[in-house]
Amino acid sequence: MSHKKYLLSIVFTIFYSISHLNVAAQNFGGNPAYIKWLQINTDTVRVIFPKGLETQANRAASVIHYQQQNDINSLGSQRRKINVVLQNYGTISNGYVGLAPYRSEYFTTSPQNPFELGSTNWLDNLAVHEWRHVQQYTNFNKGLSKVAAFVLGEQGQALANSVAVPDWFYEGDAVLNETKLSSGGRGRLPLFFSGFKSITQNNIHYSYMQLRNGSFKNFIPNHYNLGYLLVAYGHEKYGSDLWRKVTSDAASFKPLFYPLQGAVKKHAGVSYNNFVKDAFNFYETQWKQETDSKYEFLTPLKIKDVVNYQCPYVTENGNIIVLKNSNKKIPAFYNIDKNGTERKIAVKNISIDDYYSYNNGKIVYASYKPDIRWNNKDFGEITIVDIATGNEQTIKHQAKYFSPDISHDGKKIAVVQIAPDDKYETQSKVVVMDNEGSKKATSYSEGYLFSYPKFSTSDSFVYAISRSLDGIENNIVKIGDNRIEKLFSSNNNTIGFLQIKGDTILFTVTTGNKDELWGYDEKKRASFRMASVSTGLYKGDILNDTTLIAATPTAYGYRIIKIKPQQSTYSLLSSNMGDALYINIGRSNYGHKNGTMFLYEIPKREFTTSKYRKGSHLFNFHSWRPYYENPEWSFTLYGENVLNTLLSELSYTYNENESSHRVKYTGTYGGNLIQPFISVSETFNRTGTYNNQTVRWNTLNFSPGLQLPLNFSGGKQYRFLRLFSAYNLEYTQWTGAAKNIFSNASFNYLNSGVSYSWQVQKAVQQIFPRFAQTLSVQYKNMIDKNIAQQFFASSNLYLPGLFNNHSLVINATYQSRDTANQFSFSNNFPFSRGYAGVNYPRMWKLAGNYHLPLLYPDWGIANIVYFLRVRGNVFYDNTTVKSLRTKDTFQFRTVGAEIMFDTKWWNSYPVSVGVRYNHLLDDGLNNKANANVWEVIFPVLF
Repeated sequence: MSHKKYLLSIVFTIFYSISHLNVAAQNFGGNPAYIKWLQINTDTVRVIFPKGLETQANRAASVIHYQQQNDINSLGSQRRKINVVLQNYGTISNGYVGLAPYRSEYFTTSPQNPFELGSTNWLDNLAVHEWRHVQQYTNFNKGLSKVAAFVLGEQGQALANSVAVPDWFYEGDAVLNETKLSSGGRGRLPLFFSGFKSITQNNIHYSYMQLRNGSFKNFIPNHYNLGYLLVAYGHEKYGSDLWRKVTSDAASFKPLFYPLQGAVKKHAGVSYNNFVKDAFNFYETQWKQETDSKYEFLTPLKIKDVVNYQCPYVTENGNIIVLKNSNKKIPAFYNIDKNGTERKIAVKNISIDDYYSYNNGKIVYASYKPDIRWNNKDFGEITIVDIATGNEQTIKHQAKYFSPDISHDGKKIAVVQIAPDDKYETQSKVVVMDNEGSKKATSYSEGYLFSYPKFSTSDSFVYAISRSLDGIENNIVKIGDNRIEKLFSSNNNTIGFLQIKGDTILFTVTTGNKDELWGYDEKKRASFRMASVSTGLYKGDILNDTTLIAATPTAYGYRIIKIKPQQSTYSLLSSNMGDALYINIGRSNYGHKNGTMFLYEIPKREFTTSKYRKGSHLFNFHSWRPYYENPEWSFTLYGENVLNTLLSELSYTYNENESSHRVKYTGTYGGNLIQPFISVSETFNRTGTYNNQTVRWNTLNFSPGLQLPLNFSGGKQYRFLRLFSAYNLEYTQWTGAAKNIFSNASFNYLNSGVSYSWQVQKAVQQIFPRFAQTLSVQYKNMIDKNIAQQFFASSNLYLPGLFNNHSLVINATYQSRDTANQFSFSNNFPFSRGYAGVNYPRMWKLAGNYHLPLLYPDWGIANIVYFLRVRGNVFYDNTTVKSLRTKDTFQFRTVGAEIMFDTKWWNSYPVSVGVRYNHLLDDGLNNKANANVWEVIFPVLF
C-alpha cells in the first residue's frame, strides 16, 4: 500500500474511533410493546407520549413554545424542530437531548431529593433545561462543524461540537437557563455549590485539566458544577451576549486550534487561563466570607480517597448507623460505636439514591429493580435489613416506591408511591403497609408530591414532606385516617430529610445560601433554627441532650459532624429563594423584571393530539461515514428511529483487490419481546484466478435471526442473559466463463448461542468488580448436504486480589470443529498472547491475569491528553491445540506483563492505551524466531 493510502487509513481509523466515542447509547427497545403512543405535532416540536399523559404533554409543549416565542437572549437565530419523547415507566429522574439521531427524551418521574435538582415542577424543569440544549445544537451547526455534518451527518456535528465546545458549557449554560426561568433551578441550590465551596475552604487548588477530567483519588465536582460557575460568571462580568459570541466562533473553529479558549480571549479580552482564574476568585472571595458554628468531625479523614458517610441515625444505645462508600469500596451500612469503631452491617443493594431510614434495629430503603425485558421500565423494591444479623427481606410489588420508613415496632412500612402513569395530580401517594407488603392504607392529596415519610413516635400516624406541583409551596404534613393536616408551610424554601424526636420534627431546609438544620415543635406550632454550617447539613439527628449530628459535604467526601444546637429561638423562614446564589442572575431574564415568574406566566394551551404510529420514520438515517481500510473503501448510512426500536445500517463497499462491489443492510427491531434481526448483502463482480484464467462470481449472504435480551439485575448483582439464533445462507453464483467451470453453490447453517454475565457493584478505583463472571457459548452447524460444525465456549471469572483495588481474572476457553473441510467457519479463538493464531480441530486455553493500579497521575499535556491512571497486569496464557488426524498436541505458553494508561483526549474522550511484553515459553508449531514479543495496545475502551 502506498504511503498516501496508509496515511489515509490511519486518519479514517482515528476519526472512526473518536466519532464512536461521541455517540451516547440510549435504551434500545426499552419500551413495552403494548404502549399506545400519541403526539402533539407543531411547527416547533413533536411531543410523543404514552396514552394517559395528555396533560403533561400539553404542558411540555406549552413551555417549549413560550420559550421559543420569548427567546431574546438566544445563542443564535437558527431553529430546528425536535422530537421529544416522554418516558414515564421508570424511577430515575433524567432527560437529554442528543444528536445521531437528533431527539430528546424526558424521564418524567419527579426526584425525591429537592436539594440536588430543585423543587420546581420536574416536567417544567426538563422543558427549560433540555430546550437550552436544543438551542445549542441548532446554533452550533456552523463553520467547520457544518462541514463535519456534511461529511458525517449528525455524528459529524456531534463530534465537531464536542471538540470545539466543552461539555461544561453545554450543562452549565442549561443550568443557568433553568435558574433564570424558575424559582428553584440548581443555581439557587446551596448543595450545588458545596463541592467547590468545601475545596476552597480547604485551600485546595486544582488545575484546569484536573477540573475538566476528574480524578480517581480526589473529589472534584463534575462538569455541571464547573460549567455553571464559568458560564454564570461570564454573564455577570461580561454581559449576557458573551457566550453567544464565544460559542459562535468556537463552533466555527475560529481559531482552528483551541477554539473556545481563543474565542474567550477575543470577546472577554483576557486569556482563557485568566478567565477561569478570575471566575474562581470571584466565587472564592464570597465563600471565604461565610462563617461556621463550631463543630467536630465524628468520622475520619482519608487523604487520596473520597469517603462518604451519609444519612446518620442514632441507635437506642447511642451508636450511629451510617451508609458509607468510597472510591475504593461499594456502598454498605456500618454501625459506629461510641469509640469510633466501625462494624460493617451489610452491603447496600443496587439503588438510585443514598437515602434510607432506621428504627429500632431495622434499616429500610428502596432498592432498584429493572424490568426483565424493557429497559425504560423499572421499579423500587423495599428492602429491610436487621442490623444485628445483617439478614435481609425484600418486598416486591413491581411498583415505583421511594424513601420508605419502618415503624418503631417493626410491623409497618410507610412509603411514597408514584403510579406508572405519572398523573401527578392524583397519583403521588403515601402508602402504609405491613412488613410483609400487604397494603393497609393509602393517602394522596391532589396537586401535591410527597417525599420522606416518617412514622410518629407512637406509630399511629405518618409525617411527610409535600410540595405543590409548581414547587412554590413546601409543607410538612401529618397523615392519619386518610386525613392530611398541614403543620408547617413555606414558600420557595426547599424542605427534606425528616427525623422525628418526640414532639420535635427535625428537617433540612434551604435558607439563603445554606441548607440548615431546623426543628418544628408540634405542640407550640413553631419552627426554629437548630444548626448551620456553610456547606450544608443533611439528615440530622439528636445524639444527646446537647449535641446534634448530621452529614456535611467536605473536600474529601461527606463526613458526619456533631454540633451543639442553637438556642431554641422560634423564628420564621424567610422566603429568599427567589435570588440566585452569588451572582446577579436577574440581569437577563427574557425581558421579564422577575425571571422567576417566567414559568407561571405561561398560558395554558390545548394542543391537538393525534395517534403516533410506531412505524413512523422507521429508518431515519441520520449519519453517514466514509471509511478506508486496505483494501476496502466503504460508505455507510446509520439509522435509528425516534422511539429507538429499529437500528439500521446500509452500506456500499468497493474492494480494490477484486474490483468488487458490495451492498449490505443490517437491522435489528427492538419493539417486540423477542427481537428479530437481519443482515443481507450482495457482492458483485468478485474475481479470482483458476488455472491461469480469471474467474468471476457474485455472492449473496442472507442472515435473519431472533434474539432475546433479558435483565435479571437486582439485589447486589447486575445479571444479563442473551439468547440468539440466526439462519445463514451464503450463495455463490458464477458468471461469465466461470459458469462453464463451476456449479453454483449454497451453504446453509445455523448460528445459535447464549451469553450470560453477572457482577457485583464496582467502586471508582476498582479496575474490575471484586466478583463477576461472564459466559459465552456458541454453536454453528450446517443444515444442508455439507458437513461443518463449530462449538465455542468461553468464561471469565473475576476474583479479589491481595488489595481492594486488585483483580484476579481467570479465563477458560474451548473450541472444537469438524475435519471434513467442506466449509470453514471463522476462527474467534483468543490465542495465547504473542503467538500467531492457528485453527486446529480441538483448542483449549487457560489464562490468568492479575490487574493492579500503579499510579494516579492526574496530570495532562496542553489540554490534549490527560492521564487518570496507570495500571499493570501480569499474565500467564496456556493454549493447547490437538490434531485429530495425528493425535499430536502442541502447547503455546506465554508469560508477560502489560502497562495500561487510562487517559482522556481533548478533555472528553476516554481511551486506554498500553504496551505489552510477551515472553514465549514454547516453540509452538515452528521454531520460534524470537521469544520476546512487544505489542502496542490501542485503543482499548472500558
